[in-house]
Amino acid sequence: MAFIKTSKQLSPATLTRMQELGSAWVFKRAIQDNAATKWDSWESLKSDSDTFDEIDNIWYKIGGVVWNDDADDEWLESFYKQQEALLQKIGQPNFTEFTRDGGQDGSPYRLPDSKTSGKTFMEWIEEYLQTEFKIGNKDNWNPADIWLIQNEEHWKKLIIEATKAPKRTKGSMKAQLQQLNQIFRTLFRNKQLMGISLKKVGGGPADYKEVNVTQAYFKQIESAQMKLTGVRCYLGTKRINIKKDTNKKSDTFGQMIVDKKAEERSIRKGLGTTGYPTIETQDTVLTIEDKDNDITYTVQIKNTSTDRMDNLKFEPTEKGKSTARMGKATRAFVFDIMKAYGILTKFPQVHQNYPKTKTAFNRTKMNAVEKQIKNIQIKCKSLGFTVDMGDVSSSLASVIGVINIKETMDRKGEAWTANSKLQQLSFLNAILSLPKSGKGSVNDFCTDLIYLAAKQGRTGGFYGAGYGPFGKIY
Repeated sequence: MAFIKTSKQLSPATLTRMQELGSAWVFKRAIQDNAATKWDSWESLKSDSDTFDEIDNIWYKIGGVVWNDDADDEWLESFYKQQEALLQKIGQPNFTEFTRDGGQDGSPYRLPDSKTSGKTFMEWIEEYLQTEFKIGNKDNWNPADIWLIQNEEHWKKLIIEATKAPKRTKGSMKAQLQQLNQIFRTLFRNKQLMGISLKKVGGGPADYKEVNVTQAYFKQIESAQMKLTGVRCYLGTKRINIKKDTNKKSDTFGQMIVDKKAEERSIRKGLGTTGYPTIETQDTVLTIEDKDNDITYTVQIKNTSTDRMDNLKFEPTEKGKSTARMGKATRAFVFDIMKAYGILTKFPQVHQNYPKTKTAFNRTKMNAVEKQIKNIQIKCKSLGFTVDMGDVSSSLASVIGVINIKETMDRKGEAWTANSKLQQLSFLNAILSLPKSGKGSVNDFCTDLIYLAAKQGRTGGFYGAGYGPFGKIY
């Protein structure tokens, strides 16, 4: 394998695989081999050749790179803090397997002394979920990155016997998936099979949290109440596609001499001096506060693609003890909760239902969007904050914003951004139509949205059967 300079030049997928296998190996050494008794810092972990040599081997076999202290020592610090947090909470159960899924080449990487062959547990459960429950993406059920297991084959057989059905209907799949979740919760509590979600740990200590494991946890999140405290939906414009002016020259001091006539021609054509207009930002951002836990979430809503017509994605970021993306909220599940709140009919779900050209964005539709913007402003004010609409005055935002969206639909002005902004305004208008307070309020919806993205709760997810249990180190 040809070497490249450092791990920092690898693809995110390859680097993630290396990091997660590194964590699994350190957990194995700490729990199964009792190596943590020799470590009091990440430096001592590095000096432990029985541990570090295999990490070095992972970097070589998976990434084709040799360990680089400047680029990679930060991962050792993260591994050390992760195992420290894990052992403090779970001790040293008799796990025999520490696994991740296989790589892009389809070949599983087995840590030394692995007792199983063939598919890893993650590959097996992904295949089982797809075959039996039509779940294409395991992470939408359980975001665990690695698995710690006792008696793997025994539990596979138990899971199959308990949840396999001769005929699958939506009702039976819900019941069987609930049963699967209960089995996984029991095995997790008994430290027989534990899925662990990993985040890189930076300057502070690592935290460990168990999610979807106990009834007390479910009761806690079901009684939680978050609050929508801010909306940012920019409707101003910026200029793009800057045209190079061949008539511009530099003086003897290197300063640009502007051809005024060329600049005037550009202005007369409606291009401005820097190019075609597009909306200031491609996204809308919700700010949601969980004051009980001193956490603030920002939910970015934007196109799935950045350079073509596409549908919206919903991606929260947690700010507080850490700042980390939580993963996208599955679109179908977002629509499920919108339907449960009775607002799905107010939000056409796909980009084809929104104008893509100036002609299609006619006066009738422009008027409707103006009303949406005014309504969003009024509803946000009633919630105690002013919606941030960027480089447009609040009093003129509805009129100027609509004009800016229409101008962005010029073929050179990133029409997909205008289309996406219309989707975002429609989504905002829908959720802000909910009551300010009481059951079924906009704050209830925002709370559900955060837990949906975090894969937390005993309801929601596929068939409303809830999410699988996992430990989270962050």
